[in-house]
Amino acid sequence: MGTSYHRAFLTVACCSGYFVMGLVISLIGVGLNAFGEQLSVSPTEIGSGFFLAIGSATFIMLFAAGPLIDRFGQKCVLVAGSIFCGVSVLLLSRISSFASACWIMFLLGSGTAGLNAGANTLINHLYPQNPGRALNLVNIFFGLGAVSVPLLASWLFLSFGLIHLLILTAGFCFLPAILFASSGFPSETQMARFSLKEAALALSDPLVPLFALVLFFYVGLEASLGIWSRLAVVDKWKVHAPFDQIILAGFWASLVIGRLAAGTIFKYFPSHKLVLYCAVGSCIGLTGYLLGPSVEMASAALWFSGLCFAPIFPSTLGSVGTCFKRYTGTIFSLVIAMGVLGSVALSTAVGKLGGSSSLSNAFRLILAVAFLMLITQIMISRKVRKRL
Repeated sequence: MGTSYHRAFLTVACCSGYFVMGLVISLIGVGLNAFGEQLSVSPTEIGSGFFLAIGSATFIMLFAAGPLIDRFGQKCVLVAGSIFCGVSVLLLSRISSFASACWIMFLLGSGTAGLNAGANTLINHLYPQNPGRALNLVNIFFGLGAVSVPLLASWLFLSFGLIHLLILTAGFCFLPAILFASSGFPSETQMARFSLKEAALALSDPLVPLFALVLFFYVGLEASLGIWSRLAVVDKWKVHAPFDQIILAGFWASLVIGRLAAGTIFKYFPSHKLVLYCAVGSCIGLTGYLLGPSVEMASAALWFSGLCFAPIFPSTLGSVGTCFKRYTGTIFSLVIAMGVLGSVALSTAVGKLGGSSSLSNAFRLILAVAFLMLITQIMISRKVRKRL
C-alpha cells in the first residue's frame, strides 16, 4: 500500500461502494415477482432463498475479509468485492433455475461482504476523530442506492425489462472497482505487526459480543422491513402499484434522511447515546405500524421507524472504532457478520411466518426484536460510558 492518497477521492469511492450495496439488495427485493415468474417460484420462496444465499456467503466471507484487511489493507478486498457484485448481477440475467440463481446470490453475497467490511474500515481510518459522523454521512449512499430502484421500478421495468435493468445495474457495480484500483491508500504501520493471537484477544473484549448482538438485531430488522414491508402493505391494505413501491421507497428515503441528520444536526452527539434514543424511537414507530388504522398512518409509522433506524448501524460502528483502535478490520467484520446472520435469520423467519399465516402477524416478531435491540443497547451505553 502506498502512502500517497487523496482522502476526498477515497471517500467518493467508498460512497460508490455503499451505493452499489444498496442498489443490489433493493433490486432483488423489487424484482421478487419478476424473478418468481421467470423461475415459476413464489415470491416468498424466492425472497427466502435469495437472501439465505446472500446472507450465508456474506457471513462466511466477512470472517476472511477482516484479517485480510488488517494484514494487507482494504484495497484488494474492495476491488474484488466490487467485481464480484458486477459479475453476479450480469449472471442473474441468464438464470435458468432456482438452484443456479441461489449460487449466483452466494457470489453476490461474497462481493457485498468485501465492500461492506472494506468501506466501513477505510472510512473509520480516514476519519478517526469522529468516525460515527463520517460513517453516517457516507452510509447515506446505501440508502440512495436502495431507494433509486423502487422509486423508478415501474418505469424501469416497462422501459428496459428485467434483463436490461440487470445489465444497467451491473455497470454501476463495476464503478467502485475502477475508483479503488486507481487510487492510493493510506499506509498502516500496524499491518506488519498483525498477529492472529492478538486479534483473537481483541475479540474477547466483553463489549464485542454486545456490539455484535445489536447489529444482529438491527440488520435483521432493516432487511426484514426492506424485503417484506411492501408485500405486507399489499397483503393487509390491498395497495397496488405504484403506491406499494412508493411506500417502500419512502422507507429507504427515511434511512437517508436519518443518517444525514445524524451526520449533521447530531454530529457531536455521542454515538452510543444516539443509538439508544434511536432504538426507543424504532420501537415506537413499529408499534404504530402494527396498530395503524389506515394505510396512510401505517406508512407514516414505517417511515418514522426508518428515520430512527438510520443512525444505528453506522453509529454503532463509530462506537466500535472509538473503543478499538487496533484490529479494527477484524472486529468490524465480526460484528457486521453477526448483523448479516441476523438479516438471514429474521428475514427468513418473517417470510416463513408470513407464508403460514400473514405478514401482518409476522411483523409482531419484528417488534419483539426491536425491543430486544433496545435492551442490548442500554447495556452497551452503560459500558461505553464507563470506558470513555
